Amino acid sequence: MHRFRLRHFSCLPLVLAATPSAPLVKAQTDPAGIPVITVRAPLWGPGEGWTIGDEPLIEIGAADGGPEHLLDGVAGAVRLSGGDIVVGERTTGELRRYDGNGTLVWRAGGEGEGPGEHGFLAFLGRLPGDSLITHDHGLLRMQVFGPDGRVARSIRVELPGSGFVPRDIVGISERYLVVTFNDRRGEAPPPGVARWPGVQIATHSLDDGSIRTVMNVQGPEVHMIREGERVGYNLYQFGKGPRFAVSGGTLALVDTERFEVRSIGLDDGSTTRIIRRNEPTRNVTSEHVEAWIETSISAVRGLEGMPESAREDMRRRMRNSPMAATLPVLHTIHLDRVGNLWVEPHSPPGSDAPPFQVYGPDGTWLGDVVIPAGLSLEMTPGLRIGWGPRPGFEIGDDYILGVWRDELGVEQVRLYELNK
Repeated sequence: MHRFRLRHFSCLPLVLAATPSAPLVKAQTDPAGIPVITVRAPLWGPGEGWTIGDEPLIEIGAADGGPEHLLDGVAGAVRLSGGDIVVGERTTGELRRYDGNGTLVWRAGGEGEGPGEHGFLAFLGRLPGDSLITHDHGLLRMQVFGPDGRVARSIRVELPGSGFVPRDIVGISERYLVVTFNDRRGEAPPPGVARWPGVQIATHSLDDGSIRTVMNVQGPEVHMIREGERVGYNLYQFGKGPRFAVSGGTLALVDTERFEVRSIGLDDGSTTRIIRRNEPTRNVTSEHVEAWIETSISAVRGLEGMPESAREDMRRRMRNSPMAATLPVLHTIHLDRVGNLWVEPHSPPGSDAPPFQVYGPDGTWLGDVVIPAGLSLEMTPGLRIGWGPRPGFEIGDDYILGVWRDELGVEQVRLYELNK
């Protein structure tokens, strides 16, 4: 495979022509001295690049298996150094370890407030030495488990201050859990579309539980409502908002309003690089709206016996709900363990997911990687405690680990080979 390396940046734009050893890019620095890479074409040519195996190497979960094989609300999954997989299961609050054949090794935890139990299991991560870390959104605590499933200790999750509400967990950076909070300080915006509440990114120490603010960013687009003295907000369909990913000591940050991914140092919150693409604006069409409505209705359990007249009334209300005029430029982002950026383009509801776009650690647009149909790198939709998707799975050096769902929503955790 050809390699591409950017030379030193200058204050003037440098345009590199597309050649067998370099994609078409423009590299420059902005007024603050931050390297800016504008990508225009991928490095890989036809027939080149990475591929993912057609069949999974490991499958965990079955609708007709015993309780240890039933999954309903996967909060995340990690692969241990020896190849075993640990799954976090929301419905039971359990951690389950499976070997390379998908056979259960142990079950730990459960639903509750005692040691090792979870009120709302929202995150599962792996620490050095195959220790495990969970985040309990309901009880506001982190718990560390050993490789044998025994709970080692519990760490209280503190809030940055008054007016902050826990939002999501982004990932692990060394001995810190990277978290986000909704910032509801100050007066709420008037009725209508607004970017509110704001989002604060912070790190929680796994040693003493101390919290440190990294930066503040704009929140997602929401539709503000006011009923008398009460102020609230609703989901704004096709709205734009921030997306996050973590690898090592770096945070990748993008707002889905435009394709501009920032690499942020978690030590000081400084921007170290910006990757841009000039993506055209795509308008929301009636086909997008109808696909969203039908996908949403089909995902609601218990509607099988609903009369068609009631379904049509639901469709009518959804068509009249506030929604953006344009589509987001992307769906979500991921960072693998060596710092490659995986971008999942936005796809309208009900459509086939497009290939992931992969960018190297130096910003080079490598090319596309096709993900197996039905596989997702996000947590179960019902677990989205913040606005927008949150990655809950892994992309390793030679594997990809995610959750697969069939047409009935039955879940399996699957591991595929990643061929580079």
